Amino acid sequence: MKIEQHGKSSASLVMQKKSFFIENDKHVKKQRKIADTYAKQPRRINCKNCNGLLSQDYDFIKDMIEYKICNNCSHLNGANEDTNEFCEAIYTKDSGESYAESYEEESIEDYNRRVSSIYIPKADFLVTALINNGEHPDKLKYLDFGAGSGYFTAALKKIGLTNVFGSEVSKCQVEFGNRMNNSNTLSVHEISNTNKVLQNTDANVVSMIGVLEHLQNPREVMNYIKSNPNVSYLYISVPLFSLSVYLEMSFPNVFHRQLHGGHTHLYTENSLNYMCDEFGFDIIAQWWFGTDIVDLYRDISIIVEKNHASNKLINTFKEMIIPVIDSMQFELDKKHLSSEVHLLLKKK
Repeated sequence: MKIEQHGKSSASLVMQKKSFFIENDKHVKKQRKIADTYAKQPRRINCKNCNGLLSQDYDFIKDMIEYKICNNCSHLNGANEDTNEFCEAIYTKDSGESYAESYEEESIEDYNRRVSSIYIPKADFLVTALINNGEHPDKLKYLDFGAGSGYFTAALKKIGLTNVFGSEVSKCQVEFGNRMNNSNTLSVHEISNTNKVLQNTDANVVSMIGVLEHLQNPREVMNYIKSNPNVSYLYISVPLFSLSVYLEMSFPNVFHRQLHGGHTHLYTENSLNYMCDEFGFDIIAQWWFGTDIVDLYRDISIIVEKNHASNKLINTFKEMIIPVIDSMQFELDKKHLSSEVHLLLKKK
């Protein structure tokens, strides 16, 4: 029996992303610098998800970038290529220090708080889904690909799994994560060796939490995972073409969390189903939740404050919206309209 889950408390997210509220202008400046680099890359001809030919016409422009909805699989594509130059500028320049700024925490206490509030629920969902499929999770080997600073590998270990490893392109994040966990769980791989890591791994479960959308060629990656006889399960979390994108179009001067930077394309339920069918995977567990309403709250809060509203008005809005964020988001989540989904895939 397949598992389907909806919703997640927004409290930890609001707490973790305070910088998006109080340092909006700094994040917008960085966002537009990346957008300018991306817009200078060669034009994309084929859909990043299905490889179908994209229309010459765009569907909308945001932050100087044109976006196209694939007529074949409904995937949302940026109109430019994720070139080597673009990927290196975002992920590996200065050993990945610039990219790591968004993820590193200042102290071991903050690091562990993030592991507990955000990543342990992801690990619990994975383990529950594996057990539901008749597996013994403690007997499997896990590779977290694109492991970042090791939050998810730390979560897997905290819930009792031991055969856990992570691989990441950012040397800065690997060093930070290993230091925080006093371990050598994480290792560095070159962007050019992405396919080799997945081709040669002996892990039974590969996880990519917020990674698939960052890869230069996700189709190649999916094919290598499909061809590796050791890998039985793929656990992914991906951003979706959701309400948040429309909010970003409506609030151009608020930092865009969903479609910006390394998020040059977004999945849809249809494009995910297309991907699974093409590469031979069944979806055996899915968890739909999002931050669309948190984004709406952030958008309005920042614009109201920029318009020199009184503290009284700002606090009145906060008291109005905070108690209903989760219930409003849940309505989107249960209809599969959220900004994110976690999927456990099993090879057919």
